[in-house]
Amino acid sequence: MRTEPSAKTESRRTRISALLLCAVILAGCPRTGRESIPEEVAIASPPVELKAEVDRAEAKISEPVTFRITLEADPALSVDLPEVGAQIQGFRIVDMGKEGPKRREGRIWSRRWYELRADLAGSYLLPGMRLAYTDTEGKEHVAETPQLFVEVKSVLSQRAEDQDIRDLKPLEQARRELPGTWLYLSLGALALLGSISGLLLYFRRKRQTEQTPRTPEALAREELESLEATGLLEEERYREYVFGLSLIFRRYLERRFRLPAAEQTTEEIFASLRNAEHLDKALKETARSFLEETDPIKYRGLEPRPAETEAWRSFLIAFMERAVQAEDIREAA
Repeated sequence: MRTEPSAKTESRRTRISALLLCAVILAGCPRTGRESIPEEVAIASPPVELKAEVDRAEAKISEPVTFRITLEADPALSVDLPEVGAQIQGFRIVDMGKEGPKRREGRIWSRRWYELRADLAGSYLLPGMRLAYTDTEGKEHVAETPQLFVEVKSVLSQRAEDQDIRDLKPLEQARRELPGTWLYLSLGALALLGSISGLLLYFRRKRQTEQTPRTPEALAREELESLEATGLLEEERYREYVFGLSLIFRRYLERRFRLPAAEQTTEEIFASLRNAEHLDKALKETARSFLEETDPIKYRGLEPRPAETEAWRSFLIAFMERAVQAEDIREAA
């Protein structure tokens, strides 16, 4: 005997039928999303893309702002980044550089960058760029970027905004200084005046000492000490040492006997010695002998022996002593 289906069974069948109908309807609907867009409908990138950007639109004075220009192009095209450094106004270019060109995701990528600093607060515009190119089909195009706005703020104004207004301090009663304070101040002033007077006296005496002319012999001995301090003898560079002795001797003749020996040749010095009436015959012959013996060392490249070098040094000192004695005798006469 068949039984009638219950109400519960009928309700279940109704729900299953509804679900099957919804599934059929959804299966017939087109899919959404990227995979549903036909490949030929996708938007292609332009042959050349030119972009400009800054790392900050607001900066403080002397704070760096990096300006970047990026170029992406089809490898089949011949394009290059424009140089815009000369068009940047108001900023100082403290550094610059270029990256690329290199291949990236099937395109040629390159970039120029400029590190900029502003010395004055205000509003600045970085230049826009235009890059004309011809595509593979021979058509002319232009890639361009807009101008970029940069606001430079003063550091002083920012500091003023950050500071809070401080309350006024309460009034304080002024304290009267003790009488002893004036005494200490007076003693300090007297000590200061004494120090200043001592310094003035010291510099006056020093200036007087410096103004006192030094004798030709004193100057020659100082030059001789400087020559020996060079270490030429210790390094056995005797030829250079003899060259220095000859130069000191010529300067001494110039100072003592007023002969232009430092600028004259040996023959010219001989002529000046012959005509020098205030120079006795013995000193003339001695000076001539020194010059004739040292000239071959200087001009012919001969290397002197240590004993000869010491003999010429002793000769120079002895010649100065004899010249002083001759000067004293002439003045006494």
